[in-house]
Amino acid sequence: AAYSCCALFAAFALAPLLWMIFSSLKPYEELYSFPPSFNLSTLGPHYYEKVLFSSPFPQFLANSLIVSVVSTLVSVLFAAMAGWSLARARFRGQWLILNAVLLAYLFPQALIVLPLFTAIAKLGLANSYLGLILAYVTFTFPFSTWMLTAYFAKVPIEIEEAGRMDGASNLTIFRKLVLPLAAPGIVTVAIFSFINAWNEFLYGLVILGGGEKRTLPVGLYNFVGGEFAQWGEMMAATSLTMLPTLILFLFIQRRLVGGLTAGAVKS
Repeated sequence: AAYSCCALFAAFALAPLLWMIFSSLKPYEELYSFPPSFNLSTLGPHYYEKVLFSSPFPQFLANSLIVSVVSTLVSVLFAAMAGWSLARARFRGQWLILNAVLLAYLFPQALIVLPLFTAIAKLGLANSYLGLILAYVTFTFPFSTWMLTAYFAKVPIEIEEAGRMDGASNLTIFRKLVLPLAAPGIVTVAIFSFINAWNEFLYGLVILGGGEKRTLPVGLYNFVGGEFAQWGEMMAATSLTMLPTLILFLFIQRRLVGGLTAGAVKS
């Protein structure tokens, strides 16, 4: 019974995804047919060819990769340093800083889009990759820091003390001892940061506008006209948009699970 329920929920969750992929392969006349057509002989990659070779989709894909990868690297690097400092250092107001970091993440992103855009514009970074990267780091860094602080606290401090006894500096200990042990947690934070930047729409629309620097979520609007939507092309483009995150999950699934469950069992 338990397996049947799990299979039912899995089918329910996968149905929209499968329908999207199926629709991206159907000819135009069958997209609007009712009842829906399931003629496998008419399926083809014509929408994918149009999206890849007759639309700005490849440019939007490159834009999203640049912004997502750079913002992830910056967020993880600074969050790792901040998290290790908060996990090991003892100073007055530490509890307040930790809670302030978490509160910064919980604050609704839509409420700060205008003041953040104003600050980015005054820095001369509007309509630039750097401006959007800074915006993404502002709301991925707090949660990444909070999560890595909890993870670093579970790393045995004796390992770091042994490194200091051997004459290693703090930077060497952090780079060669702490980071390798914290790899599952860092991978989890990297996944979170990447997906957040990859799927984000509002900041990409406000900061980059409608130029060639648009990211994929904003660029998908190319397939929606005033009174007409190119559903076949949109389904194909959306299916292609999912590929990077799907491949990422397949390659680092084990490390991701390890990072999410880190500290759950006390030895």
